[in-house]
Amino acid sequence: MHQKPAPPIAELYPGLTETELAAARENLERYLALVLRIFDRVELDEDPQPDRLTPGIGTLACTPPRSESSN
Repeated sequence: MHQKPAPPIAELYPGLTETELAAARENLERYLALVLRIFDRVELDEDPQPDRLTPGIGTLACTPPRSESSN
């Protein structure tokens, strides 16, 4: 499957100055490095516990609306 490469940041944000584009590139690189570090840690975990990252997350309680005929 052939994927089109991602557009350069300058193409996504044409109104930014060169200084702002440099900062945006650096921020993106730092963000991607963080994501990779998190992924690597999860992959190396010998006893993965999915609820550790999102404790207490579950389904939301749902009470169906009462129909007008039951009032």
